[in-house]
Amino acid sequence: MSRQFQPKEGMALSLFENKYAHKKEDGSYTSWVERLTEVMEGNWELHEESEDGAVNHKYEVDKQRCIELACAGVIPMAGRHLQHGERGQNRKKTGEYFTNCSTAMSSFVKFWLLMKGSGVGRSYDSDLAIVNWDYCPNIRVVIDGMHPDFNVSWMEPVSQARDKYPSHQDRYRWFEVEDSAEGWTKVIEVLETASYQQTHKNKLFIFDFSKVRAKGAPIKGQQGRPASGPAPFMNAVLKIGTVKNSGMAPWKQAMWIDHYLADTVALGGIRRSARIATKWWGDSDIFDFINIKRSGNLFTANNSVAVDDVFWRECTDPRTHAYRVLNAILGAQYLDNTGEPGILNLHNMSWDSTGVQYITPKTLVSSEMRSKMDLHPRTMDMFEGLLKIVKKKKYPYLVNPCGEIVLAMWGGYCIIGEVNLAEVQSIEEAKEAARLLTQALIRINKMRFFYSGEVKRTNRIGVGITGIHEFAFKFFNASVKDLIYDEDHEFWSVVAELRDISVKESIAYSKYLGLKRPHTVTTVKPSGTISKVVSVTEGAHPTAFGYYLRWVQLNQADPKLADLIERGYPTKDVSDFYQETWVVGFPTKQPIVDLAGDKLVLAGELTLKEHYKWVMLLEKFWLGKRGNQVSYTVKYDPAKVDLEEYSTTTAEYLQKVRCCSVMPQVDTSKYPYIPEQSITKEEYFRLMDNITPERVEIYDDDQLICEGGACPIEPDRVH
Repeated sequence: MSRQFQPKEGMALSLFENKYAHKKEDGSYTSWVERLTEVMEGNWELHEESEDGAVNHKYEVDKQRCIELACAGVIPMAGRHLQHGERGQNRKKTGEYFTNCSTAMSSFVKFWLLMKGSGVGRSYDSDLAIVNWDYCPNIRVVIDGMHPDFNVSWMEPVSQARDKYPSHQDRYRWFEVEDSAEGWTKVIEVLETASYQQTHKNKLFIFDFSKVRAKGAPIKGQQGRPASGPAPFMNAVLKIGTVKNSGMAPWKQAMWIDHYLADTVALGGIRRSARIATKWWGDSDIFDFINIKRSGNLFTANNSVAVDDVFWRECTDPRTHAYRVLNAILGAQYLDNTGEPGILNLHNMSWDSTGVQYITPKTLVSSEMRSKMDLHPRTMDMFEGLLKIVKKKKYPYLVNPCGEIVLAMWGGYCIIGEVNLAEVQSIEEAKEAARLLTQALIRINKMRFFYSGEVKRTNRIGVGITGIHEFAFKFFNASVKDLIYDEDHEFWSVVAELRDISVKESIAYSKYLGLKRPHTVTTVKPSGTISKVVSVTEGAHPTAFGYYLRWVQLNQADPKLADLIERGYPTKDVSDFYQETWVVGFPTKQPIVDLAGDKLVLAGELTLKEHYKWVMLLEKFWLGKRGNQVSYTVKYDPAKVDLEEYSTTTAEYLQKVRCCSVMPQVDTSKYPYIPEQSITKEEYFRLMDNITPERVEIYDDDQLICEGGACPIEPDRVH
């Protein structure tokens, strides 16, 4: 094998070993080549199974080349594939483990998907809120008094509860919580379906958590990560009970319940909560949604208002609802200093309704999963009621948390990955990689899924690209500004050709496998961890810094601190602000500075208009008609951009893109340190001259999130 990629020593290698590499018996880690070979061989088994043992020479050649390019760092796939990909994966796992994003129309399914590690989108349109949690049964949570996590201060032992709430009385319903994701999900399904039925309001439902494993026990399905124990989920279930009779509208009830559940997943250590909450601009109570985060609550989701061309036509007339909605959005974004809620231009998105008539509760959810989760008949009735409403909508879709994928409101996924353009050695190799990645993503759609009907209907994929800016400099000596102001640049024709190759291959390969033509093909995902592991600019975003100090907290008693001081790393004592805490600075040079030199354009050097024009060009040349979206966050400095300029520019350009986040740059003057501090080239080399570098560097998961904070990097594995 001629080319073998290996993550650079420092943070890149640390991220790879902590998140994706497997630990061997001798304590060493699998290399990038070893891990990617296993991932791609597991992926290619999905192709071979479809051939009934027959060998197709063309695809045997493709297989070897695909593995070669993956090992060379050109096809890094996505974090979910690197975490879960393995030989025999189709027998061992369901497709949810390979989906970065999904949607749900109920709280219990959303909770299950979050526990599977997927980012989840949900619409909170008023007409979809058919569950009124005022009809929720009364709730008790109990546990065996001998359970390791039993807390006498607030937990009720089963022995007492059995005396107080005898199971033979009809007004008491007992449920034993199984120790699995499906067992936890069943609790929420029971409560949600009961609320939908509206006949159990005066009953008492008792949930026994005695079977749930103790805090710290390993979770096999999550690479041995430690369990949270029953306490966080028990607490969340009790909080759900507080929503009853709170006076909130049903859609708002659902937002609070989903928040409580998402917070539980984050506490469980599976991942930070990756969610998006959307609501239609025409809803009469849209203003309540726009201002819902003003109190600092409901922080587990990014909120966006869904709009269309009618909205944009009417929003200039002060007499209209649209005008008031737009001004409320812009005011909240700017004055609340959050950039939220965002705006989703549903009319600009790619949607194909082919086969929608065949989506029913029984075809949407696979029979295997209906059986595994033991879905109640009344739950299926709830799904049917929701489907009837969604199917009548002009825009029955929304996006995933990072905004790069269009998905049906009733539930769906996108299998995404990316080509690392920074590592390709020629334009022809980039074309080859785009074609082979297209195949790899389609193969994943052959796995077993909860939403089997929607996967079969759409065969949706998202072929992404990262290292875009490195690619532009490497082959065209072009900065992002060069490309923004030259739509006829050769770079754009190459990008369009890569798109066309991906679309053409998606049609041909799907036909070969007997699958439907993919409803979407291209995308640009945020590419948080993967881009850091392969040391390139993340997705579509220009780099924020050329050189910077990455500050990480350490307890002052941590022996690692003394070692880093001895090695010459800069440190600060911040114990006056954070008890017994110091921070260590890791000087970092973005690799793109060597390619770009003086032509490097930083993100902060672009105007609001230039950011939007960059996204518009990527949409035109990379997405085309059958693409998803570009995940992108426009950052601005409120000290330099006043409300009038912000509102005027945003109103003019935001309607021209499919989807885009906006985020103000934080005023860091009040903080003892900032996670990333810009430094000069001279400062970087001066610091490095006095440092004995670490092979792997420590980092803070909470800081290493993709642009906008919507899509977290994958959590560390526990070895």
